Amino acid sequence: MISWMNYTTIQNPQPSNKLYMKPNKYLNPLLFILLFLGISTQVCADYASRMKERLFTLVEAKDRGYIGEGTDGFVYVRESDSEKVKVLVSRENEDRKLFFKAMASRTGGSVDDVASRFSKALVKKSKKGHWFRKSSGEWMQRK
Repeated sequence: MISWMNYTTIQNPQPSNKLYMKPNKYLNPLLFILLFLGISTQVCADYASRMKERLFTLVEAKDRGYIGEGTDGFVYVRESDSEKVKVLVSRENEDRKLFFKAMASRTGGSVDDVASRFSKALVKKSKKGHWFRKSSGEWMQRK
């Protein structure tokens, strides 16, 4: 004989909270920063390690105003004709594309959503003086 308590548990295994959300859709931007720094599983081992190695140089270029972040999640050259800076930006953007694609497949979201969340997380964690490019192409500096 099945007791009433066991019967209701079997029939209603889902939480009764109407605010129940799929964790894949509502990731905390901090997760992106942690993955960006290379604290992740093997899924993003290659490009995450390259991004981590490049991080100091990238931040230094941001501090000098040579490059800035775009709202699309990619890095852009601001005020530099240096070939070194252009190569840095190109390599970073290639790895970010791979990162966004991997995260989109892991979370079930779109690549654009992942890139947008990544961009927003970087804006929140950025230093004063760093530059950001709006979708209109206009540059603004964090004060």
